[in-house]
Amino acid sequence: MKIRNARNRQFYDYWQGLERSEGFDMPNRSSFLPEDIPSLLPNIIVYELISRDDIKIRLQGTAINERFGHDMTEGNYLDYVEDDRKRIASDAFWLMAEQPCGVCALLEHALSSGRNITVESIGFPLRNDIPNLDGSDPNPIIVYQSNEIDDLDPLQFQSDERLKLILVVERQIIDIGKGAPTFVD
Repeated sequence: MKIRNARNRQFYDYWQGLERSEGFDMPNRSSFLPEDIPSLLPNIIVYELISRDDIKIRLQGTAINERFGHDMTEGNYLDYVEDDRKRIASDAFWLMAEQPCGVCALLEHALSSGRNITVESIGFPLRNDIPNLDGSDPNPIIVYQSNEIDDLDPLQFQSDERLKLILVVERQIIDIGKGAPTFVD
């Protein structure tokens, strides 16, 4: 597996070391403690899979807020995906939860200024072992680390710049113990 960004490699190593319940390939959500990885927090995103049409952003790091021009926490990730790719994007998240696997993707982020940036994101599922108050099954959780590939000149950033679109350039499925499922973009 090729991981281009050093922080993404650190995140991969951290995820690999998280506690797993016996018989599970995914680490427990309760063992994921963001405070254990303070240097990675600015580039972390935590998603909750509510439904096929609603992938809630539960936590978005400050570096991602700056990159996107605003904090998307509590928003629906699919609102930032091209209409004709929303189903594919949703399927990719649900694949990670249903047949536990990781994803390493190269993404092109189109910003409102017309500028594009290339980002490598690496994500993994967490077994949501934290029960809901109403007794219902907890929703799946996916955690990503997302870092720009090339260093950018900070003077290029515009104060009114906002994320317009996310395009997948390359997606690599990571086997975490149940095989690497086939996914067609």
